[in-house]
Amino acid sequence: MTRPKRPKRPIRIRVVIATMTTVALGALGALPSHAVEPRDAPAAAGAASGPIDPPLYDETADGGTVRVNVVTENRTDLSTAATAGRTLRSFDTLPVVTLKVGTDGLDRLASQPGVVSVTEDIAVPPSRDDSVALTGAAPAAAPGRAGRAAAAGDGAGSAIAVLDTGVATHHPYLKDRIVAEACFSPVDADSSASSLCPNGTEQQEGPGTADSEAGPCAAMAGCDHGTHVAGIAAGDGAGLAGAPASGVAPGAGIVAIQVFSKFDSEDYCGGPDVTPCVLSYTSAQIAALEKVMELRQAGTPVIAANLSLGAGRYATACDGDPRGLAVDLLLGLDVTTVVAAGNNAYGDAVSAPACIASAVAVGSTTADDELSSFSNRGALLDLLARGTGVVSSVPGGGYASKNGTSMAAPQVAGAFAVLRQAFPEESAARLESRLKAGGRTISYTGGSTPRLDITGALGDTGQPAPGITDFNCDRIEDLAVADPEATVGGDARAGLVRIVYGGGKGTSEVHQDLAAVPGDAEANDYFGEALATVDHDGDGCTDLVVGTPREDLGSQADAGTVDVMYGASGGLASGGAAEHLEQGTGTGDILAAASEAGDRMGAAVAAGLTDAGEPYLVIGVPGEDVDGKADAGGAFYLRGSVNRALVQGKAGVAGTPEAGDKYGSSVAGAPEHLVIGVPGEGMVPSRVTGTTEVVAGQVDVMAHQLNSDGVPLHRGSIDQNSFRVTAEVEAGDQFGAAVSAAPGRFTRGVSFSFPSTYIAIGVPGEDITYGGAARADAGRVVVVRITEGWGLLLNQVNNGYDQGPDDVVGSPEAGDRMGAAVTVVNRTPGPLATAASLVMAVGVPGEDVGTVADAGAVSVFGLVGEPGANDRWIEAGNPSGMPGAPGAGRKTGTSLHGTPTRLYVGMPYGPGAYGSLYAMTWTNVTGGGAQPVTTYAPGTGGLPAAGLRFGMTAR
Repeated sequence: MTRPKRPKRPIRIRVVIATMTTVALGALGALPSHAVEPRDAPAAAGAASGPIDPPLYDETADGGTVRVNVVTENRTDLSTAATAGRTLRSFDTLPVVTLKVGTDGLDRLASQPGVVSVTEDIAVPPSRDDSVALTGAAPAAAPGRAGRAAAAGDGAGSAIAVLDTGVATHHPYLKDRIVAEACFSPVDADSSASSLCPNGTEQQEGPGTADSEAGPCAAMAGCDHGTHVAGIAAGDGAGLAGAPASGVAPGAGIVAIQVFSKFDSEDYCGGPDVTPCVLSYTSAQIAALEKVMELRQAGTPVIAANLSLGAGRYATACDGDPRGLAVDLLLGLDVTTVVAAGNNAYGDAVSAPACIASAVAVGSTTADDELSSFSNRGALLDLLARGTGVVSSVPGGGYASKNGTSMAAPQVAGAFAVLRQAFPEESAARLESRLKAGGRTISYTGGSTPRLDITGALGDTGQPAPGITDFNCDRIEDLAVADPEATVGGDARAGLVRIVYGGGKGTSEVHQDLAAVPGDAEANDYFGEALATVDHDGDGCTDLVVGTPREDLGSQADAGTVDVMYGASGGLASGGAAEHLEQGTGTGDILAAASEAGDRMGAAVAAGLTDAGEPYLVIGVPGEDVDGKADAGGAFYLRGSVNRALVQGKAGVAGTPEAGDKYGSSVAGAPEHLVIGVPGEGMVPSRVTGTTEVVAGQVDVMAHQLNSDGVPLHRGSIDQNSFRVTAEVEAGDQFGAAVSAAPGRFTRGVSFSFPSTYIAIGVPGEDITYGGAARADAGRVVVVRITEGWGLLLNQVNNGYDQGPDDVVGSPEAGDRMGAAVTVVNRTPGPLATAASLVMAVGVPGEDVGTVADAGAVSVFGLVGEPGANDRWIEAGNPSGMPGAPGAGRKTGTSLHGTPTRLYVGMPYGPGAYGSLYAMTWTNVTGGGAQPVTTYAPGTGGLPAAGLRFGMTAR
């Protein structure tokens, strides 16, 4: 590839960036000027009316004005949007502005490109239940302690943000626990709203600014709410007479943020008996969430943001809510937004903002572990916690019992702090999964929801988290490391896999001489040359898929086999014999096939769960001869009762088999799609003038959905002639020599959000002309995103990834072979991706480091933003934390594997006589500071001092 010929043409639909919200518009209803609660959003309001929520026109029809939150696609659109009315609040990082507008302003916003949504800036109350007595209930001995073990930890090292009516910061139950304060309290004369900040302004930050015993809040009865909530989450009653023992996380810090305003209008408060009252504007909550983002990025260890407030009725997700973007971005920073579900006794709905899909919606149970009569419930409810008769702190140094989902939510927020202490490297999404899996199921009319049980969460027995390997079902990450060239029973290069159990629970090894593994170890089998993991049998333990591509079957040399070895509480392979797969045995198309010399079945394997939670397995057979064409290649796809051969030219499979295609040389999968590399595919160099094929490579993408022929539905073939791929076809490119896939979300114009798959394609044989010189086999990587739902979208992310351009570290050199290995990981696949959550590691095994030939390196990219904006370079001895010094011929980057918590870099060619493997947290290469790197090597940590290529593959 010659650099000047690679155009920097714009990509029409780019990877989602952090200035976009995530899903459908129109989900948040507007608040009529006289009502306390917002009405439900009309169906498909966004689709029918563009960005304007239709009732806003009704409210301005008489010439009046209305407060609105305007969300735009990019912050560059805000200045134009602001001309539609009077700016009430602007934000530092989010593409949002709060305006006061009339009908003309709504018309202007409706016609402005880049405006995503315009919804009313409503004011909502705290989510406590006033229909039952709030005092005199039996004290909760320890609010939030349902299921909490004494040894669970106290949440030390984390902070919980309480976005509420402020906190009595000097209360003995909370004393010395406040780590940051702020106040966002809008003033609006039209609504009789005044500030509750101590100095009377709309925004105040610093010590004392959220103190509910200072300023106007000191005289407001409703301002006791935040103090009660903070005590439930993190109060500490040690040594205090008459105090509850503690909140859920008494060791955690508290970020106190006032988000309410004082209202003197009976129309807003609901009558003379409850006027004045405190209500919270959506814009104040957005500002507070943005403040939490700022604190988290500055190093405050916030683990959860608690909002015990809300109103409205939502039976489906309301991610068009203007708070949704901030909630998503916080989750990308490993901060979970916990929201009270509301106290309207809705059987199938929750209030806003609990309806935001990426928030954790919390309902209430009684002391008898039954659903509280007032609690909202339904499909959007994530967790339950006790919300009746919960005793906690109130201003004035006292304690009181209150009821409501407001009291349940902070128990879950505190639980996140406790789990973070126990599992410091796990993502927020994984901690949420633990809480759900470890909870006690509470059934009610219309559904069931897990009730918070921290003890259960600390050792939950549910499905392994996606991407986490857990062979012995203890919910601690385990590791399988292959040495396919190890000697077993005197047979050289028979191969084995070593298992390292997390939590210091020992090691083991599996190979073909074990009784649980069919067959026998033989010389040159290369057992473990390919690995994959999935809970194949659904028992909650991870199972290991092992490819043995050079297994001889009878007289058929290198026919290849695959074994599925089952996890169990006693460890891998302790629960029974492995499932053995070889052509001509078993069922389906595998039974109908024949094992032949050179098939190399199992040279590549991939496994995972579909979006419906069904396990699947893809097996590459790149040496398969098809219709007399040697090494045309093929693959098998297994899912439930589906057992189908994938061969080009056969019914339902795209392409034509040709000698040397090697279809199935690489395979990958994600919940929506599977990917098959065809690095030997012949391509015409020019889309327009070419006539003669060269061996350049291609990748096929299929959906797990079956077509009419009963095979996965073909969704597209990708090569360097593809319309949206910026490169040229050249002989020897090896496009598709390595592939990796991860789930994500694609947002079109912010109005619609669809599951997508990000696919990284290694092109290690790419020749690059750089600095006027040709660099043969310098290599590169292409990343594409494929999205179902809005037609079918298949687009390249950026213009490709290689060294040198776009400020990427390094320069392309001959023989670098960048892209020989690649792994892409979405650490938090639910919310909007960030550069730190959607990441790709690329091997550059031929990289010379200084004068050290083929030392190798790894380049890590965040897939949000331009390649050079956040790339990190990993080589021995540099700031990534990889130990030692570069060594000649070590080929760092030959083996890579990523999980949500770690990047594993296999070092099969040393250091050490047997090979080694490094495990580093993603913060080492995505920002946040280098943590200690763990080294796994034979002869250390209980691993036998034997082998040859330890680290060639890891899962």
